[in-house]
Amino acid sequence: MFFQRSPVVRRAVTAGGGMAAVLALAGAVLAPTAQAGTIRPTVHCVLPAGQGDPSGPQDVTVELSPATVAPGGKVHARITLGPGPAVSPMKLDQVPSTPSIDLVMSGGATGKVTVQGPTVPVDVPMQPAPIVIPPYEGDFFVPATASGPVEFTPVKMNTATVVFGGNYNTPCDVVSGGGVVAAVTVQGGGGAEATVSAPSGPVKPSTSVPLSGTGWTPRATATASLCDAGGGGCDATKLTGGPLVIDAAGTLSGSVTLANSWTVADGSYSVQVSDGTKQAKTPLEVKAYVPAGPYQLTASPDHAPVGSVITVSGRNYHQDQQLNVVALDAAGNTLDDTAVYPNTTTDGTFTTEFTISDPAIAFLHTDEGGLEGTDTKVPFTVTTGGGPGEGGTGTQKFTFSVTPGPLSMSQAGAEVHFGSIQADGTSHDVHGTLNPIEVSDARGGTAGWSLTGTLGDFTAAGGGTAVIPAAAVSWTPSCSAHADAVGTPSAGAPGALGATPAGLCELRSGSGQPVGGVFDASAGLNLHTPAVVPGGNYAATLTLSLS
Repeated sequence: MFFQRSPVVRRAVTAGGGMAAVLALAGAVLAPTAQAGTIRPTVHCVLPAGQGDPSGPQDVTVELSPATVAPGGKVHARITLGPGPAVSPMKLDQVPSTPSIDLVMSGGATGKVTVQGPTVPVDVPMQPAPIVIPPYEGDFFVPATASGPVEFTPVKMNTATVVFGGNYNTPCDVVSGGGVVAAVTVQGGGGAEATVSAPSGPVKPSTSVPLSGTGWTPRATATASLCDAGGGGCDATKLTGGPLVIDAAGTLSGSVTLANSWTVADGSYSVQVSDGTKQAKTPLEVKAYVPAGPYQLTASPDHAPVGSVITVSGRNYHQDQQLNVVALDAAGNTLDDTAVYPNTTTDGTFTTEFTISDPAIAFLHTDEGGLEGTDTKVPFTVTTGGGPGEGGTGTQKFTFSVTPGPLSMSQAGAEVHFGSIQADGTSHDVHGTLNPIEVSDARGGTAGWSLTGTLGDFTAAGGGTAVIPAAAVSWTPSCSAHADAVGTPSAGAPGALGATPAGLCELRSGSGQPVGGVFDASAGLNLHTPAVVPGGNYAATLTLSLS
């Protein structure tokens, strides 16, 4: 398993001339006058999986930069930890480890900050050899209200590890001999303070948490961590999902998802958001789902022959639990080969398939990971006849009829107005658009259809004799199919109109399969007027034919 080291009190303080000294007075360690130092406190560690809680000394070195920072500004920290009291009962290679340290502020600021390093592989030796975490670096922000010298005192270290697929934490609290390890000076004017807010009521683990806020760096990338109520112990792995977005006005929006209830216990926390330049926190109350009553377990059906697959479901379980769902015989003995392991949801329910694989099955049983007091069971009957399919068969014939529909068309309008021109002895091109046409083919056949158009000559209104030939009008067809239509229509070729039918749109079944549905057709129009034409109003008729 895995663990972490900890901090007694030796401390080197660097003065202006680079001289180091160990300062002590009546057992108290004096504050450093610069931004780096080392202490050796006694720490108490709690090892995972019940491996013990050793105590002992551990060197803690903290280097902070820059020495001077603006209110709300970012501080970079380098953390070096010596061997601590935590050890491992076995040798483990390349264990993914994420170290962090909590520092309490005093002087010009109060509260707690966390420095978390990256996840790195660590070779863990077997006890009694100590575990050594490599030096790591991280950033934190001083409060926007900070002013003057701010001193930092280590109070807790933690190492999060992944061992054999499980996530573990090894916290080491400073219990004695601690003190200020580093300091920075906060001065100058800070920027606008960023804000963040979360739901005021309790939220469940494994659920989404909406966040909002103002005063952030426009279009910066926001990240979130879950911290304890005092602002320490921040852990980005306990919040996933997103994204969090900061818009051009510096407004924060989006959501994050809490880790499951095994990782985040009930209690008071704070959500910390950072955009690389600014940081803010907001309280968050976490409360897992509480079952509303006794376990309710259901098998559907509650009887079936061997080989059947049934549905097992339940409610009023604790959330985020991996259940053991297993069959029992009549004496209550576990039939091990039958087990499945579903997880419960955030509202304490589950549903899983279960195979009836043994004729001795008399009950279906669940428990929450083997925890005492979480057992429940329901009776189940294995029907005689044994195997699947031996209970007889039957057939039923389904019939259905369809009455073919028509091939039809409709149009959005009956007139296209090209506008007017001022005669000047030259030809003109004027443009228009054919009113949209909708073709509906509900016949369900393979014939397809064709939509064509013929145009007569333009004649003057009021009985005039001047004529503009139909060929003065050309069109550029277009057509498309609605989403549920079958078949792809083809637009006709661009060209002049006249007495010979010109193709606007057609649909053919190239594979012999039924085609049909609803289709749209239209065309761009161009009228090329003669150079000399008498004044007046002219009209021509376009005839559209669908077949």
